Parts: sequence; C-alpha cells; structure tokens
Amino acid sequence: MQKALPVPGTGGRRNRLNELEKLETREPGPNDPSFHLGQWLGRREAFSLIAGRCSAAEAEIMRHIHDEKLYQAFDSDWEHFCRTYLNAPRRSVDREIGYLRKYGPAFFTLRQITHVTIKEYQSIAAHVGEDGVKLDGAVIALHAQNRDQLAAAIEKLLECAEPAPSDPCPDSVPFEAWLKRCRGITRQLRCFSSLDAEQRLALTDAVAEIRSAAAGHGAVIWDRR
Repeated sequence: MQKALPVPGTGGRRNRLNELEKLETREPGPNDPSFHLGQWLGRREAFSLIAGRCSAAEAEIMRHIHDEKLYQAFDSDWEHFCRTYLNAPRRSVDREIGYLRKYGPAFFTLRQITHVTIKEYQSIAAHVGEDGVKLDGAVIALHAQNRDQLAAAIEKLLECAEPAPSDPCPDSVPFEAWLKRCRGITRQLRCFSSLDAEQRLALTDAVAEIRSAAAGHGAVIWDRR
C-alpha cells in the first residue's frame, strides 16, 4: 500500500520540498501515481519560489492535477490538497484554473508582464491571442522586453473599449421580499451536488458583488465557518 506524505507542520515549505525531492529521485513502481504527482508538484514549487505569481504553466499543472485527480495519490481530497501541498485556498486555485479554461495561457502571460487586472483583461480579451496583443493592425508579442509597448497598447484598448452598461435599478421591492429571495437562493445552492471550476469562479464573482453591495449599506460581512 502506498504511503501518504506526512502533513507539513512547522517545517512549512522546506519540508514539502524535501518530500517532493524524495518522490522525484526514487525509482517509480509500475503502479505508483505519486511519483508522477511529485514531478508536477516539484515544478509548481519551483515556479512559486521563483516567480511568486501563478504563470500559465503553473495554472496548467494545477488543472492537470485537478482533472486527472492526481491528488488522490496522497489520500487527500481537492480542498485539503490545495491547502496543504499547494499552499493556497481551494477557491484561489479554482479561480486560476477557471481563468485558464476561459481565457487560455495568454491571460497569465500578459498578467505577469503588465499586471493587467481580470476586469481590464475582460474588456480587451478580443484583442489578445497567443501571438500577442493586436492593436491598429499590428501584433505586439507577449515578451517581457515588450512590457512598455504592451502596457501602452492595453491603455489605448481600454480607452477605446465601450463601458459595460450598468444594470438599471429594479422597481422598488420591500426589503423583506429581497431577503426572502436571498435565503431561497441559499437553500437552492445547498442542493447542488458539485460545481466545476468555472462555475465556482462565476459564483465567487457573484458573491463578491453581493458583499460589495451589502458593504455599501454598512452591513458587516463575516464568515460563519
């Protein structure tokens, strides 16, 4: 029976790297999925230590681990695996995987080079491809040496982008009716058996909008868990 990795304690990242090095250097058995997972994790740790921010390659690694359920080799569910071995909340990992599925590697590359936000990227996504940012018939390659050109192109595209239409306020409804609707949605949400990464991402955005609107009325938002 395969031996699961010990949960890291006070040793933190160094302990995880030591365990991953053991996985990468030992000879794999014929039915040894943890060796493959160790390789993927080892690469992710290197990316994190060097770049300090999720790259396209790193997001692809996390997507692969999630979709192939490689985390089960450590007798772990996805949430525990993210927290313990990826050193990140599952929500953050799911969000990055969702961005990869929706926008592809170009988003991560451009974000690393220019620090473009997700909201800004959504406004200019139609002008971005794997070959670069398209502006005035030219294509600016997604290379670090083009940082200034890319930043200027993004700024110009954002200026030209049509502002998203604001939703008109609905007809006046008593607060008690709105509160009842919110609680009804909460009950319905609990009935879902599971959500995929993109659905979790969309739900996270919706909840963030609700929190922001509530904060505008002075409501204190806190986590009951």
